[in-house]
Amino acid sequence: MPEQRIVSLQESVPVSVLGPMVSILVPCCGMLEYTKLCVPSVLRHSRSPFEIVFIDIGSLDGTAEYLAGIKAANSVRVEIVRTHTDMGIGQAVKEVLYLAKGEYVALLNNDTVVTHGWLNQLIALASISPALGIIGPMSNYAAPPQLVETVPYRIGPKKGKVFGGASAAAAEEFLVDTRAVDEFARQHRESSRGKWLETERLGGFCLLIKRVVLDRIGPALEKWSDLSLFDSDILSAKAREAGFTLGVCRDLFIHHFGTRTFAHGAAPDQTKAHQGSNR
Repeated sequence: MPEQRIVSLQESVPVSVLGPMVSILVPCCGMLEYTKLCVPSVLRHSRSPFEIVFIDIGSLDGTAEYLAGIKAANSVRVEIVRTHTDMGIGQAVKEVLYLAKGEYVALLNNDTVVTHGWLNQLIALASISPALGIIGPMSNYAAPPQLVETVPYRIGPKKGKVFGGASAAAAEEFLVDTRAVDEFARQHRESSRGKWLETERLGGFCLLIKRVVLDRIGPALEKWSDLSLFDSDILSAKAREAGFTLGVCRDLFIHHFGTRTFAHGAAPDQTKAHQGSNR
């Protein structure tokens, strides 16, 4: 790994200021209770302009109906690509990339909770150099150097441990207190403001990718696995081979439950995430 470099960035611009379009790509393989935490956090904390493109991979738990409701109820552009079985993942990924119109593409697992100003902070770091091609945040569930080892808020047990007869809303609330996540992210931002470092690999739970990176390495996607777009080992290696560097936004924290998005058919990156002490 290259020597870690920490420099200062300018203050993040207000969330309301318009900037480049960001296409947020969210894969959903069931796990609706996590999606119901992720999507509201994206809608609440993302600055305009942005769009959300969901890839629904064989969900049978009400995810399709929930995503349709999100599309109908919001003025932001929402697109949904659905494949009923794993056999159609390759074509669905191609369609998702075709629908994404942003200057930046954010890959976001549906078992994450994003926090205030997340797009501003990622874009601010990406903008300091044309060489920076992919940016990732810090999290409670990630491999070093993106790992925040200790968080003060409680994380509920994995699916199936406590739900019992509880309502869906109660079950989702039990998974994590999003207000506590937001408060910790604010404190983390203040204590680490403007800090970043270069790395050789980024975790795939949240990635901001410049469109130019995808344009340069995209033709090789068809030669990889169906879920290669969401395999950060491949993306990190191909981006570096193409001459780009990878950056970690040290002052941005987002929550990650870990190993839930692809639980029914894990992409390679998802099974290698660090098992944090706060599970």
